[in-house]
Amino acid sequence: MDEIKLLYKPENKPMRVAALISGTGTNMVALYEEQRRLEKSGEKTYGRVDMVFTNVPNCKGAERAKEFGIPVVSLSSKSFFDILQKNLDDNEAREFYDAASITLIEEACKPDLVVLAGYRRRLGSIFISRYENRILNIYPGDITKTYLVRGVEAPIQALRAGENTIKCTVFLAREEERFGPAIIQSNQISLEGLKEEDMKEIEEKIRKEGEWVIYPFAVHHLIAKGRVGIDNDDNIYIDGIKMPKEGYQFKIK
Repeated sequence: MDEIKLLYKPENKPMRVAALISGTGTNMVALYEEQRRLEKSGEKTYGRVDMVFTNVPNCKGAERAKEFGIPVVSLSSKSFFDILQKNLDDNEAREFYDAASITLIEEACKPDLVVLAGYRRRLGSIFISRYENRILNIYPGDITKTYLVRGVEAPIQALRAGENTIKCTVFLAREEERFGPAIIQSNQISLEGLKEEDMKEIEEKIRKEGEWVIYPFAVHHLIAKGRVGIDNDDNIYIDGIKMPKEGYQFKIK
């Protein structure tokens, strides 16, 4: 039997979280709000957002973090690549940027978990290997669907495939794969009566019914409590039970 390693082993204190953002930071806000609820209840084991890193200085999410009293560190990716006179997708420059980002992050905290909360930069090998099996991301769709392609919003692809519901997925980041192993998926979110031109309404619905529910649950109630493990074949385990490729299926009680 393969050895199962916990993503995080609880130490009867908050798990240190670094949240990476590029825009409004609504998922970071959802994480922080659940953190505050747990703090007030006297809970000892949960995820604490110790710092926010952004590649877009003064983005709305960074301002929200400052309002919460969360330390914010920024390094403009645009300025960085302009100085190097490199394209934003240049692999060598990406590694330089990631190395600088890691240094800044770890000057602020030594994260147990890195949460990509709307971070619009592709991570390179240095970053992925530094935080192996500790980088969490979310996708507003079911990552197991075979019809998914890059560059088209997940709900639009779901509608075009004839789906009348959609699920969002929390997964581990990988360097060579678009999606790493799924940890948890949301409840089925209805798309009934909605069309492609209703994207703003659909996106808000997915955030409220999916992302803002399962991201805090994954961080605070699964990983921070030492409930999530992984084996050498990238199989995910919750409470020692091997999960299907879709991950844990969240149900609203």
